[in-house]
Amino acid sequence: MVEKLKLVFQNHRSQLLLYLKTLIFSLVLLIVFLGNFNFIYIGLFVLTAFFLYARPLFEHYYNIYSFLILIAVALLGVWSAAGSSLVWLNWIIFSCLFYLILGIKDYLFIKRSRLYYSAALVLSYYIFTLFFLSDKSDWFLLKYGLAVLAVFLLIREWLAILTSFNFPKRELLAASVAAFLMAQILWGIALLPIGFINSANFALLSFFIIGEFLYKHFTGGISKEFLWQHAALFIFLSAIIFWTSNWSLSF
Repeated sequence: MVEKLKLVFQNHRSQLLLYLKTLIFSLVLLIVFLGNFNFIYIGLFVLTAFFLYARPLFEHYYNIYSFLILIAVALLGVWSAAGSSLVWLNWIIFSCLFYLILGIKDYLFIKRSRLYYSAALVLSYYIFTLFFLSDKSDWFLLKYGLAVLAVFLLIREWLAILTSFNFPKRELLAASVAAFLMAQILWGIALLPIGFINSANFALLSFFIIGEFLYKHFTGGISKEFLWQHAALFIFLSAIIFWTSNWSLSF
């Protein structure tokens, strides 16, 4: 009975600490926005986020890549939405993502692989949106390479959590193939005049379908019914995306 009470108390304390860290993260990110993205405030945000994530020190940070991607995407996402009401929505979403990533790292959630996959989908959508929103005539290959690299790192970390780190070579191969497919898809979408929102939507749909195939592959559940369902889903949602697009060329 005493041991159970200790476990309950420790879990309650860990949850409160996670809430506190998330609050600090969100407040410092807000300071960056209110401070007009001053380099001092950005440095303060990065150092604070690293301090919050790295506690306790010198442990295995197995989802460090998603954390690093979150830091970069949070700064770019809030900066790109500055001047609109979307900045507050982005601020809330990035705070929630930090909560999930930190909670997954500290083993505070049961279904960690599914929660990580959800966080990866949101992060990927921001990555795709920022990529297609950016000026493609300026440093395109660098932005393209960083987007593909981020996708690869997110998929590899997710597969490592999904398989409990038991198949590192298999995870690396699967993540590499998935990233290669996404690289081709992103390149093709970049040539389509459908607007950055629908471009990001189609990229996210592709990422989701690839992720579902990977999940079924590693859990042993690919069937004809699964293939037909996801093929129909992909075709249906793709049709909606292309139908709602403006198809306007810009010169």
